[in-house]
Amino acid sequence: MMKELVSIIIPSYKDVKLLPRTLDKLLENSYPFKEVLVVIDEPTSESLQTLGKYNGKIDLIVNEKRMGKVRAYEKALERARGEYLIFLDDDVEVVDKDFIEEIVRKLKEADIVDIKKEIKKKSILSRLVYYDYIAMNFANYLFHRWLNRCIGINGAAFAIRKKALEKIGGFNHTVSEDLDLGVRAYVHELKFVFLNELKVLNEAPSSWRSWFRQRKRWAIGAALWIKQYFRTLVSILKNNLRLSLFTIFMLFPNLLVFVISLFLEENIFYKLALLLLFYLSSYLPVLLPLFTLVSYSLAFLPIKAMTVATIGFVFYSLIYYYAARKLGHKFNILEFMLYYFIYSPIWMFIFLAGLFRVLVLKKTGVEDWII
Repeated sequence: MMKELVSIIIPSYKDVKLLPRTLDKLLENSYPFKEVLVVIDEPTSESLQTLGKYNGKIDLIVNEKRMGKVRAYEKALERARGEYLIFLDDDVEVVDKDFIEEIVRKLKEADIVDIKKEIKKKSILSRLVYYDYIAMNFANYLFHRWLNRCIGINGAAFAIRKKALEKIGGFNHTVSEDLDLGVRAYVHELKFVFLNELKVLNEAPSSWRSWFRQRKRWAIGAALWIKQYFRTLVSILKNNLRLSLFTIFMLFPNLLVFVISLFLEENIFYKLALLLLFYLSSYLPVLLPLFTLVSYSLAFLPIKAMTVATIGFVFYSLIYYYAARKLGHKFNILEFMLYYFIYSPIWMFIFLAGLFRVLVLKKTGVEDWII
């Protein structure tokens, strides 16, 4: 019988509409040695009323003002008694009945475990975000299979041994604390496992506006991560060149096409115009969606570039289809066509603009986010 105590930590902010389904699933789980800690910032009266129904079943920590995700983690860790730690976002849905048991089994052989995530398909946007998560899952699956190490995790659902977390110094106060944790886990040679046998369901942003805010934050967070760990990341890239490049081009399928298109295009106007748009996007982020569409036209509408993009579509369709089948995801060619030709270029330009903003303009602020 498994006797390891598991501490499940869930940070939340204001509203907890989706949290009860996760709490119910965790509390119904047959694994007996568990504790659930919920940390909520600036809770509404409705949220406190909802969480009050779990009195005696969860350890509730209330912050009257917004403290941020990392401080929520730190407060929970002060109380957590478990040797095994599971971290969940408050909007994930646990669907597997053996969720805790399976994680405990994996933590017996590993230090850190990333859990497969799948986006719930509710809208056109969510159907496109779905393929982002195929790429992220497959990237960590490959790092698990080839290296048993990771350089980044998706913080919506993961697990780690408490001693391993202490070994790497806990969480750092940064925009992308999950990427930061992942690269330090790599440096300290923590054994990594990608758990494909179970999954959690994730909610996509509810609107394109909220998606844009999220991706802008992700881009700035990744840029700060690259800046801080540049030498480490270069070393990882050099030592694992094929895996690293494949991962980059998997996460941004239009990046390779974009680079090739720039080399093929002889008109200097296109290249200067793209640089100008990146510059303007960094100063006027509210207009980034418009700049992105213009950049997309400049980069991909020339005949040569369109030919390369079409060939790339066939190539990436095969890769994503294989990844989806391997990980138990679904693949729809029409959805992927929209993802590849429209969604992915927009996300790529947002990401590149974020890099330009941080690395060139030295602007690191993130709106509506506490570090």
